[in-house]
Amino acid sequence: MIIEQTVTPPKHIKVQGNKIRFRLAQQLIWAVVIANIAILFPVFLYYVFIQAKWPGATYGGHSHTVLYLKPAWDGLFSYQGWAADRHDIRNVYEGAFAALFGGTVLAASWKKASGKTAPGWYLLIAPLLVIVVAFPLVVGGVAFLNHGAPYLWHAWLGPRRVGNPVHLQGRWSWLGTYLSGFPWQPFLVGLVTGRVVRRVWAPAGNTIQAHFIGRQVDLARDTGDSRHLPHWPLPPVTRERAWWMWEVNAPVPDRARSIRWAVVLTALAFAAADAYGGYVKYVIARGH
Repeated sequence: MIIEQTVTPPKHIKVQGNKIRFRLAQQLIWAVVIANIAILFPVFLYYVFIQAKWPGATYGGHSHTVLYLKPAWDGLFSYQGWAADRHDIRNVYEGAFAALFGGTVLAASWKKASGKTAPGWYLLIAPLLVIVVAFPLVVGGVAFLNHGAPYLWHAWLGPRRVGNPVHLQGRWSWLGTYLSGFPWQPFLVGLVTGRVVRRVWAPAGNTIQAHFIGRQVDLARDTGDSRHLPHWPLPPVTRERAWWMWEVNAPVPDRARSIRWAVVLTALAFAAADAYGGYVKYVIARGH
């Protein structure tokens, strides 16, 4: 059962009687931060379930492996471009989860009629649903990007090339290294994929957002002090939603025990996955 909100807020919400200054700039900064956090979740999944070797018990003088899919995954197809394709599948998923996680923190879909919250069990299966539903789009996107698009480019524009040099020196050299190695093409395909499948994730993302904002609104109401509401530098949407609920005395979304535990477990799972994904990306895979 998915629960819809009954009160529709206005298109533009003021915080403490004023519009948020430099709202777009704040949104863009937060989008970059969240994207770099969100991509660590697919990195975690890809490494743990495909790249890592899980040793099992040792008996009879031999060590047995519980799970090791890398040889089968690397040799799944024999055509020349499979090495690039299999990595771009991960890269597209990174873009998709960046779009979905960004929507959880930055999107204002809760203001629309489609802004729904979900029961606890849906939060726990939503990431798996996203992976399954997005899979055909991910495969299709990678096929077009690596096989269809080069053919069309050659057919329409011949041998023309577009250079993308990144020359940053001194203290900004790290940014040049980051940008030069960033897989922006599959990442953009992933962002589009995330937008397409957002309805699968939106109820879960809205529930997570509503839960944490609802806690702050409840605390402000209990103390009668609006200073307990989210404030800068938190994302603009978070502040707007909390302030609107405070001003119009809107009901706090359902935070029953099942929702509370599901949100906590989901948040902890994502935090742990992202932490390990960061270790994989910036330590284990460094230089590859």
